[in-house]
Amino acid sequence: MADLMAPLGSAARVLLLSLAVPAVATAVPQTPEQQRCLTVLHRNGTRIVAAQGREDIGCVRDGAQGLIADPALCLSADASGKVGKARAEAAADAVGACGLPPDFGVGPALEQTIEVAAITHTRGLVADLFGDDLAAGIIPAADDRAGARCQAAVMRRAQKVAVAHAGEFAACVARQLAHGAQSGADLGVCAGQDANGGTARAAARFASTTARRCSGIDAARAFPGYCAGASDIANCLRARLACRACRMAATAGGLAVDCDLLDDGAMNASCRFPVSLSGNAFNFDGSPAARIAGAEVWVLEHPERRVTTDADGFFRFDGLEEGSEATLVLEHPDFHPIQTGTITLGSAGAERVSFQAVTFDVYNALAALLAIVPDEANRCQMVTTVTRVGRSIYDVGAHGEAGVVVSLDPPLPPEQGPIYFNASVLPERSLVETSEDGGVLFIQGVPGEYVWTATKAGSLFTRVKMKCRAGLLVNASPPWGLQTH
Repeated sequence: MADLMAPLGSAARVLLLSLAVPAVATAVPQTPEQQRCLTVLHRNGTRIVAAQGREDIGCVRDGAQGLIADPALCLSADASGKVGKARAEAAADAVGACGLPPDFGVGPALEQTIEVAAITHTRGLVADLFGDDLAAGIIPAADDRAGARCQAAVMRRAQKVAVAHAGEFAACVARQLAHGAQSGADLGVCAGQDANGGTARAAARFASTTARRCSGIDAARAFPGYCAGASDIANCLRARLACRACRMAATAGGLAVDCDLLDDGAMNASCRFPVSLSGNAFNFDGSPAARIAGAEVWVLEHPERRVTTDADGFFRFDGLEEGSEATLVLEHPDFHPIQTGTITLGSAGAERVSFQAVTFDVYNALAALLAIVPDEANRCQMVTTVTRVGRSIYDVGAHGEAGVVVSLDPPLPPEQGPIYFNASVLPERSLVETSEDGGVLFIQGVPGEYVWTATKAGSLFTRVKMKCRAGLLVNASPPWGLQTH
């Protein structure tokens, strides 16, 4: 195991050196409030990585000692409550700091995007080291005390590398913002940044500790995870740590960063993570009990990916890529063609993605109430629901957040929206904010991409992207609409 102290390959060194010289756009930067929001969000992301890392270390230790039956379950149990505390603090800080959310540098769900990325990839390091079957991969101390110590030492140092990566990313984001960053491209340099040398120092300690504690240990037995069978387990582990850190940063920041090159300097698909997307199709008239069976659902960005809903209206897509966009389309002879909002798939994929489809009769009745003739050949109709914390279309009764003002970018003329739904679930042009129903509509939209935002004092809302296409009803329904945090 002494080769764990070998230096990084030349390609990786060149790449990291190039990343150390940030390039910043010269256009108008984010406001001080927006900069503070981003800084707070990513700083708290580092704290969540640290909290989850401590849980992971404890689970590996307790698994080796035979104190827990299921180490994998332990990773998510949060026995100490510290991960939950870190997440609660992040949510409170986000509400306090993000009255004016930034234009870039974080996913649509703001602090929730960062939390999920941090937790998923920090836990993922455990499986990378010891395999998906942790009960089998963790060496019992009673059988092999030296092997158990080796694994515990590597686990501790690996998590410290993860924290160092997250901390360097957060610090780089703050620096880039202070120097005038105005786009995600300006922050993309921060994935892999190590200006303060914290990651390099943590990686050096990881290598030296592992070489010392794992000397004479069977590497295949100690590390049966992602690097099992690798000709150079040392370099494989280092690359995997860099990969996870890059994907965590890219997803948390909503950045178009190619982590495949960063982890090992080669375009070899070594740093891509498949995720799943699943949900249900509901009939607007009777949801949540009324489900739509036998509908064809397909992915707009991958039209070859098609499934049929089952008796419960359920559908599922596997093998999508973390960080990619997914927009779903539903087609059924009894319902107007409908499309979801566009979801940026996070580290855990997406669950409970819902269609709230309307029959042609209901669609025409709503058009009559609005006194419009939908231009099916040239325009789309767009709708979403501003939803209270913890509520969604899967719940019975009203689930909207009242008193919220919704805006669209790029804007449409005032006569096209926003049109809010009243408490009786009917569009009412005189309303200037959401009712307890939470519904809001823009009509006769010109095809293109739109971003929805919601504002209310003391609240923070997920942003929604829609791809308006002629003839479609685009409905970002809960919990993937304008969700309250």
